[in-house]
Amino acid sequence: MDGKDGAMILIPRTNQILEFAVKSQLTLAQEVKSQDPNLDAKEKKKLSALSMTFNEFEQGSYKVSMEKGKSILKVSLSLSCYGEIEPQGVKEMLQEKYGDFITDTEKGYDVTLAVDVMNPSKPIETITNLFIGLKEAVLTAPLIKYFKACMKGEPESSTFSFNLRSDTKFYICPAKDRVTVVIRLSLDDPVDLQVAEIFLKDYKEVQRRKAGGAPPALFSLNAPEEISGEQKGSLGFISFAVQKRQMKDMQKTAAALINFRSFLHYHLKCSKSFFHSRMRKKVKEFLMILNRAKTDYEGDTKKKTKKTASGRVFKKS
Repeated sequence: MDGKDGAMILIPRTNQILEFAVKSQLTLAQEVKSQDPNLDAKEKKKLSALSMTFNEFEQGSYKVSMEKGKSILKVSLSLSCYGEIEPQGVKEMLQEKYGDFITDTEKGYDVTLAVDVMNPSKPIETITNLFIGLKEAVLTAPLIKYFKACMKGEPESSTFSFNLRSDTKFYICPAKDRVTVVIRLSLDDPVDLQVAEIFLKDYKEVQRRKAGGAPPALFSLNAPEEISGEQKGSLGFISFAVQKRQMKDMQKTAAALINFRSFLHYHLKCSKSFFHSRMRKKVKEFLMILNRAKTDYEGDTKKKTKKTASGRVFKKS
């Protein structure tokens, strides 16, 4: 969705800091490699050491590093839920999608990729897209595993659940013709809770009327039938019944589901900002009305002055 005609805006699924770091190092390396060898040492471009860490959504963190005098760029990812989802197709996905880029995992992280920037095995754009898509690929692996099983007509035998964050839990419930994904959401701020509840109820109705081929969404305060008995979050549960026709583009569907919490919080903050701007506008209007209602007084006598239609003031002699 592009935000036109009142449509909601989807936030980018990749980290711009990571994209800039990886792409700039690969580009610089190619410039170093192709420059004239006869240039003066001061004029020559050189690779420099790099070490940076930063946080991501879903309580994840990245480390991008390259040692001085070497050309191996490493990107490491840490996710709070990695241990839970690793057995559900993550290893197979990493081997299939990243292959030779996988290297020994750095301490404190869950997966590490490495590339020789001076001799990359693939085009710069391809490598950049692979590296910046690492987090999404890891998180969507369990969903894609269940989608593939459903498409083959051999659905998984049991429900799988994992904590995407400390306040967000995913349930993947298989069936013969669909996979139901239930998200348990919690919020700490009471104002956020009220706004989010209204937003999700309206989201369900808007999606039912306008969202065409999207999976039907159901928001409820109590656990749906597929996970009856599960502990309730402070906000409630939203479930998506993903049917086979929505599994044709598995990666896109799985990514939209995994990023739903970020999508919700983004629009929650936008809604609150909009409310505040409207309130400030109203307060300004009220102040203008009050100022217009003030009675004109003159001097210390506090007696009301009388004016003609032209603005002249009557004074007693």
